[in-house]
Amino acid sequence: MTDEGPWEISAKTLTYRHKEKLYVAEGDVVITKNGQFLQAQKVIYDVDTGDAEALGDIRLKSGDDILTGERGSFNLRTKAGRMDNGHLFLSGNNYYISGEIMEKLNGDTYRLKGCKLTTCAGESPAWSITASEVEVTIEGYGKIKHAAFRVRDVPILYFPYMMFSAKTKRQTGLLLPSLGYSGRNGVDTKVPFFWAISDQTDATFYQRYMSKRGYMQGLEFRYLADKDSKGDFLFDILSDRKDKKDMNNIEEVEISPYERTNSTRYWFRSRVDQDLSPELTARLDADLVSDQDYLREFEGQLFGFEVRPNLAEEFGRPFEERSSPTRRSAFRLSRDTENYSLQAGSSYNQRPENPPVDQTSQPLGSLNFILLPEKLMNLPIYFNLESDYDYVWRDEGEKGHRISMSPELRFPLWLFDRYLEFEPRIRYLFNSQWIDDSEEEENHLSKGAYEVGARLAASAERIYNLGWMNTTKLKHKISPVLSYAYEVRQDDEGQSPWFEPIDNNFGIDKIGNLISLSLENFFDARIENKKGQVTYRQWATFSLSQAYNIDEARRDENPEIEKKPFSPLTAYLLVYPTSDLDLRWTTAWDHYEKEISHTILSLDLTVDRSGGRQDTYKVDYVDYKYGQKSINLWVDVNLAYGFSVGSSLEKDLVLTENISNSYWLQYMSQCWGVKLVGEMEDDETSIMLQFHLLGLGDFRAF
Repeated sequence: MTDEGPWEISAKTLTYRHKEKLYVAEGDVVITKNGQFLQAQKVIYDVDTGDAEALGDIRLKSGDDILTGERGSFNLRTKAGRMDNGHLFLSGNNYYISGEIMEKLNGDTYRLKGCKLTTCAGESPAWSITASEVEVTIEGYGKIKHAAFRVRDVPILYFPYMMFSAKTKRQTGLLLPSLGYSGRNGVDTKVPFFWAISDQTDATFYQRYMSKRGYMQGLEFRYLADKDSKGDFLFDILSDRKDKKDMNNIEEVEISPYERTNSTRYWFRSRVDQDLSPELTARLDADLVSDQDYLREFEGQLFGFEVRPNLAEEFGRPFEERSSPTRRSAFRLSRDTENYSLQAGSSYNQRPENPPVDQTSQPLGSLNFILLPEKLMNLPIYFNLESDYDYVWRDEGEKGHRISMSPELRFPLWLFDRYLEFEPRIRYLFNSQWIDDSEEEENHLSKGAYEVGARLAASAERIYNLGWMNTTKLKHKISPVLSYAYEVRQDDEGQSPWFEPIDNNFGIDKIGNLISLSLENFFDARIENKKGQVTYRQWATFSLSQAYNIDEARRDENPEIEKKPFSPLTAYLLVYPTSDLDLRWTTAWDHYEKEISHTILSLDLTVDRSGGRQDTYKVDYVDYKYGQKSINLWVDVNLAYGFSVGSSLEKDLVLTENISNSYWLQYMSQCWGVKLVGEMEDDETSIMLQFHLLGLGDFRAF
């Protein structure tokens, strides 16, 4: 928008004094140009200078910012002016500023004397900052002299000088600090500084001081090339005053049972997605830590990585658990076309406890080629291929190569007017491994197997008319599937491979002579909005499946080993009708043990409440009969009058002990809030008190 063009004046009465070149407008005066306007009951406008004197119910709007008062003078050309007993509203930050004298200087800078600043609406704000003088620049900073922070009208804190941000766009500057205390680290302060390097890159420096541990420097660097190409790199380093772990201290040993003698401690992590061409992409995952205790000591508490970006959530690729014995870093190049997928990569599994003899397998080089199903000439036959190569290295132990291939032919046929699908197939599985620099004769091992099978599937569907919200129709599709697989092995001499059970690759030793039956259900909704636009969404899927091993049933009787030809009956459920509900459930029933062999449940539920509030519920439950058994809970419930309560729990059900649990109480009003959080983890208790002031941000203490 430009300033070209004349000002337009409307009023109940409008006169022009020719000699003085003055317009005198009275009664509901409105002066406008290019989205800017001045309202008042009386305005005297000088044509030559552009000066305007305004009286009564003045309202000057420039963009979304509004200046009001009873008496003022303005220059409509330079946009400078002055108002007595005025009020300024800056919409970008929701600032309400009032002052005895208000001046609008050239550009977007205001100067106020005898003023009050708040982000609370109404005559009696919950909090405010009063000052002798304020100078504020839009998309810049505000400077306050002799400021007093007040709750209602009661002064709480005094600052001879302070600054605040009036920016709505990302710009270089200090972020709000955090301050607190914990028994493990002592007084803990963090001061972040944000650097807007360019439109596509930025960096944040985290200055953190812990009175018992020393100074930690953190750095986060981000770039965004396009919607599919972005990267985030984070690094923290500390020269720890506790340079040696006390293995006689029970609390120290509970962190981990390993010794630590290093004083330089760090954690580097990164996620990168980069499109190199329309078909070539690169992915980088980095995760390196100085020692096995670092994450539990510095990144698990209330002010650990929670104040940093959640890379796992943002990039959709997880990090290893904090207690994991390894930290995985990997790089992958992918070329995906309509006909094939080719991937090259490398990965490294770090052992943070630095064992004296490290036999961790490191697939330093890998290739994966997948040829997607492709029709052979004009025959109703489809060919596909899966293949893998890895070079595996160890610090101590055998090193070598492995390669596997799996070509397959499929013959899909449609019967009975496409109501029945029949698909026979044949596949060859080959797996080979060999050791470098081995003096043994058996340094090379290869196995192969033929697999034949068939799939028979039928389907039926029905459409139901619905009138629920914007959903007009619901289609239910049910599909019973019967499949059979039979394997013929080659060269099976009972040899043991050097790296991993060779029979496990591509399912060898898992197929046998197997018949399976599944019942699949799909629920798809037709959604039509008020404008008649139609979209489709899969609300839910549900399946039941079970397999029967014919070879196991034919096996010779052995009184010490019970025949178990039936696999567990497995059920899978996915419910996702809206973005507010995501339920995923898998469970399996063992007929022979007459109990559930495993259950995995994940639930994310958001419940909308009045006033734009929401309740949130999250559950993650894992139960394997002879393995992991844990539960994670997260609940946040909005109560009346702006109060909410919440709790989170992470518990190991095998050891029957809590890994961590926290509780919080929060109050939020239109312009301010306070949150009290307590967390217990590894016998370390942390308390956080967080204040939120709309427009100013958060201040934390614990």
